[in-house]
Amino acid sequence: MFFERILAENAVSATIARNTISDGQLDYAYAGLPRLLDGVRDHLNENGIDASSCITVECPNSAPAVLLLLTLMQKGYSFLLVPPSATASDLKPTPHFCRYRVTVSSVIPADFDPNSPSRLMRVETNLQYNGKPATAERLYLRTSGSMGASKIVAHTHEKMIGNARNCVEKYGFKAESRATIPVPIAHMYGFGAEFLPAILAGAAIDVQEKTNLLKYLDREKRFRPTIVFSTPAICDMLLKGYRAPRTNYDVFVTSGQRVSEDLFRAFDPMVSGRLVNQYGSTEMGATAACNPGDSLDRRALTIGEPMAGVQLRIQPEGDSSPSGTGQLYCRHPYGFEGYLDENGDELSRMDPDSWYATGDMAVTHPDGSISVLGRADASVNRSGYLVRLHEIEQILEAMESVGEVAVVAGVDETKRGQRISAFCVLRPGALLDSVQIQRRCSDLLPPYAIPDDVQVMEVLPRLVTGKVDRQALVAMAGRQSTD
Repeated sequence: MFFERILAENAVSATIARNTISDGQLDYAYAGLPRLLDGVRDHLNENGIDASSCITVECPNSAPAVLLLLTLMQKGYSFLLVPPSATASDLKPTPHFCRYRVTVSSVIPADFDPNSPSRLMRVETNLQYNGKPATAERLYLRTSGSMGASKIVAHTHEKMIGNARNCVEKYGFKAESRATIPVPIAHMYGFGAEFLPAILAGAAIDVQEKTNLLKYLDREKRFRPTIVFSTPAICDMLLKGYRAPRTNYDVFVTSGQRVSEDLFRAFDPMVSGRLVNQYGSTEMGATAACNPGDSLDRRALTIGEPMAGVQLRIQPEGDSSPSGTGQLYCRHPYGFEGYLDENGDELSRMDPDSWYATGDMAVTHPDGSISVLGRADASVNRSGYLVRLHEIEQILEAMESVGEVAVVAGVDETKRGQRISAFCVLRPGALLDSVQIQRRCSDLLPPYAIPDDVQVMEVLPRLVTGKVDRQALVAMAGRQSTD
């Protein structure tokens, strides 16, 4: 198997063997991985788990969790990757097609032996298992659910590795690279776009669980990363903590949502002008990104070029659409296989030669570059007019003193149609209030597009992926409308 060969070659490579995988508490060198992974596989076998069983893996950003993931990829297991549950109420049921659930603990006992990482891996039998045999070498991920109920997405190991190779090429991963991963490796972004590419290149890896400013700055000083995958929220956090630009980064990637132009332009100098915004999804993986050497305007305003082999096109929405504007479609050689339900039955299958509707609105610029505007399905009908919520967000973000904005459609109706609620984060030192913002909307928006209510917040609620939690905002808008 390709992945098994890569790990074996890394373990004996003169330039890679001494590189480590670390979480700040435990360090594992590539040279020792074959023995450690054999021990993890033996632990799985002792608990009845082999490649014929699909398992759910509750995976934190820790070195032992990394060893488990490498074992599963190395031996061709099929598994559903989920983030750790913060509380019992957060725990999602194990799908019926997964025979076991493996949870990796982040709490290290005082007498823990680093050579026995499987001691931190708890195996539980799924009492709701339906007996469905595992499909060979499949990786399953749940979508974020930021716009509704999450779905189970099926990938093959082979295509996931192909997606990772694209990232190696795009971002220049190599054995000398030092990759910090403060985003969840239980999601496509952290797993497929940084973790797997770093492993393929044999780079040193530092995974961070629930990073904060002090933790990041301490690990940055100790580890000296050259490649980081972050979110807009992490960029904003570091912007407040950095006192001088960093010169060690080859590339600093962000993703998870559209980055505000103000944040991009403010943070870019802090990483010596190497900030890049990646476009992708759980279904397609890494899809497009600029290069670190591109101009600031191009990196701040567009998604750059498609990854190798990826095609993008824009489908106009009727004669009323502005020139070059419409829904964004993608054809990806390493995209997903389809969606599954909780029983493991196919809900839909993705033809690799067909175009995938990303669900985003985009616009093409004269130089051929593409900017993503917002979700195509985030719209409401008001007074007979179609109102795009991303267009309201752009108007609000252009206001002086307004920083980040999220606009959602509420569940109840007004005289004009479905309720529109706007949530704004102000720039530092700004003194605007919600009434003043709504007044300004009256001057900038047609009457049918003016939000019914505006709320000023210190921060927007976010999912662990870094995306704005729009379902939480919809719930807040509903409570506000009943007050």
